[in-house]
Amino acid sequence: MTIGDLWPHLRPLCRALALLGWVTSAAGMAAGLSIAIAGGTTLSPTVQALQLVSTISMGVAVISFIAASLLQPRHRGWHPGEQERGAVAHEQAGEMPPTIRSFLLAALALLAGAVVFAGAGLVLRNGPSAQSVAFCQVFLLGAAASGFTFMLFSKVAPRHSRN
Repeated sequence: MTIGDLWPHLRPLCRALALLGWVTSAAGMAAGLSIAIAGGTTLSPTVQALQLVSTISMGVAVISFIAASLLQPRHRGWHPGEQERGAVAHEQAGEMPPTIRSFLLAALALLAGAVVFAGAGLVLRNGPSAQSVAFCQVFLLGAAASGFTFMLFSKVAPRHSRN
């Protein structure tokens, strides 16, 4: 079962909030990467504005993902006969489809990257640099996007009891 198969089962408001979250995550990541790559030891007003855009994007993305996850009820209407013909045995055994589980793994890996950059920023002599903060924001946005995508789609993924 793919994300495309699960997309129609999301509420329209949740779809819109998820799209807003993904778009703002992408904008925040782009702004954060431009700061991390182009920023020097001091930040120009333009780069400071980019950092503000990245921070605001992170806030909007997290809020929209949380709202989408909270507003989407758990889908209880799945029956074994409703699944696509290509359904695999693990879906029938009560497990999450691998596509959905991969978002959780990605969220954990990106969160680990954020912790590494935050730790690296803390051990610097002058404190965290703009680059370490920007990379931390990029990894946190990626973790948020992956984690909340997992939460949202896990609510509509088919689950079958083991019989």
